[in-house]
Amino acid sequence: MFNAIAVTGNRVSFRNLHATLTTLPDSSVALTFDEKKHGTIIKSRREIEFEFGKTLYLIPKGKVAAPKALDLSITDLEELKRRSAYLEELQRHTEKNGVGGVKIRRQIIARVAREINDTRPISPATLGRWAKQAHEHSHGIASTLGTKKRCRKSSFSQDIQDLALEVIDDYYLQLGNPTLQYAYDCFTEEFEAKFGKKVKRPCRELFRKWATQACDPIEFIERREGRRAGKAARRNAKKKFRTERILERVEADAVNLAIGVTDEEGRYLGPVTLFAVIDVYSRSILGLIAQVGRGESSGSVIDSYKHAIGPKSPDLLPNSVQNDWPMYGTPETFVSDGGSGYVSVQTQSFLLDAGSQSQIVQTYAGWRKPFIERFFLTLRTRFAQTLRGYCGKHTDRPNLDATIKEKASMTLQEFRNALYEWVIDEYHQTAHRGLNGKTPYEVWEERAREFPPQLPANFERIRFTMGETRMCKISGDHAHQGIQLNKLRYNDNEDRLKHIGMTLRRMGRPAEVQVEYTHNDVHSVNVVDPITDEVFQAFVSDLDIKPGTTLAELKAQRGSTYANKGFTGRRKSRSSLTVTNANEAHDANMRRVGSRQTQRAPTNAIYAELVRPIEEEDTLPRPTVRRSSMRTETLELSSEEYGADGEYEDD
Repeated sequence: MFNAIAVTGNRVSFRNLHATLTTLPDSSVALTFDEKKHGTIIKSRREIEFEFGKTLYLIPKGKVAAPKALDLSITDLEELKRRSAYLEELQRHTEKNGVGGVKIRRQIIARVAREINDTRPISPATLGRWAKQAHEHSHGIASTLGTKKRCRKSSFSQDIQDLALEVIDDYYLQLGNPTLQYAYDCFTEEFEAKFGKKVKRPCRELFRKWATQACDPIEFIERREGRRAGKAARRNAKKKFRTERILERVEADAVNLAIGVTDEEGRYLGPVTLFAVIDVYSRSILGLIAQVGRGESSGSVIDSYKHAIGPKSPDLLPNSVQNDWPMYGTPETFVSDGGSGYVSVQTQSFLLDAGSQSQIVQTYAGWRKPFIERFFLTLRTRFAQTLRGYCGKHTDRPNLDATIKEKASMTLQEFRNALYEWVIDEYHQTAHRGLNGKTPYEVWEERAREFPPQLPANFERIRFTMGETRMCKISGDHAHQGIQLNKLRYNDNEDRLKHIGMTLRRMGRPAEVQVEYTHNDVHSVNVVDPITDEVFQAFVSDLDIKPGTTLAELKAQRGSTYANKGFTGRRKSRSSLTVTNANEAHDANMRRVGSRQTQRAPTNAIYAELVRPIEEEDTLPRPTVRRSSMRTETLELSSEEYGADGEYEDD
């Protein structure tokens, strides 16, 4: 038995790990595991023999049968005896695991059929197929008994089946989930147009069977429901995520909640988008930010990361909460999808600065970050649905009696208070099945004593980081007006902006600086000094804007000067008698000036000035012409040169 195991190339299972055996020259055996993280193990032959049957098992090279006895009838046993006679005779005349040539198989079939009185001898091809299958399967020749059930040949011609498949492909396997009845009606029309009404037509049930067998099940879903549905159907739950401690892996994502919020004066702000960060080990919520409006901005993503890393001061929590929120610290790995706010340069730079790794998983693949997706489901069912202003998913909204704006009945601060109360006093204090009946709060407290959470070394700097960036001009003749962003003026208390603007202008460069900001708090911005690369804060000049004011609240308070333009009042100057008289006098003056500019030029005087020099020249005596002593000849041509008819002779 041992000699059959210690053969180079044999596949074994050693302590539930698959490996390949290699015999070494010194009579020892090397086990090379399939998983690269496990190194090669070298054992002696005696150790291999001792472990066999206990922790080491031989893996068959062929197909492994199900671990159950074969259910064979008396007829199957007789057929098994018949087939074994052919295979045993073939093995005696061929090499190990060989099938032999056609000539040898014919001789063996003739000999065995004569010995066992087989009235139905098999063909050489069948004998070769039986031999190959018996060598590869652990059940041997018995594996050849399980023949496939033959289907009855269709009574319809191939042309009819091809037409049905074409109609199925054009009208049934399309996006939008068209009904089978619609596809069958189209098939009926084309069938009658091509074959006539007298030819027998396949029934609807047969057409349905052809439709279900037209393509692979995954392809069937993908063609009718889209690539995202096909990708979801391909996934397979093979193993669970496993972590050893808190903050080892955290997942982050955003969810759009159909809940409208207003400001303190009742003005509608918009729907809410939540940005959440969850710890996988304890299922605790590390960070939670509520943004007004749709979209995943870098500013809100970084705000949720800062909320997850930093401690939650009790002063910033609602007074109605009964428990604390001790979850904080620098995670080892942030896991998120490919959303624009999560993969932006600002977000990735923030994680690198905080000392955390970033893992971007496939977009629209929720199973790759299942814990945050499961939390959002709990959030919808246990918190959002308790609010009467919640409008549900987009598939439920056509059945609503009012829109999100009409159902909005909470201010943004009231929504935040209700959300924090639910997370702190209910979610963190509820027993979790994935935590063996413990609550997220209990698991965090236990592991935090063993692995205390740590803050980044530069926490005081990164807690002021903002996700949105823009270049802004320093205004004023002497750079004294600061910068303008979102129609707000910002300046610092130490006159650094003024000094930077004047220095840049003296150097001949434009007085511009890079500004970091977030829509979740317009009270302050960060300014990057282009000379020293230092970052400092600039505050809004309007004292009416309090810390924590969002851009949506600011727009609702002040409105837009260009929105809903209409009749603004009567124009008094149009009906004023004084203005009317002044305008008429102006028009008369302009007519008089215009007539002077367009009068006819004095052509007679101009003509007299032109003729006068000519007349003066005619009154002067003519000059005397002196005769020249040189002989001159006339230029007229003689008849000999020009011809009698007045034409050149050469013409």
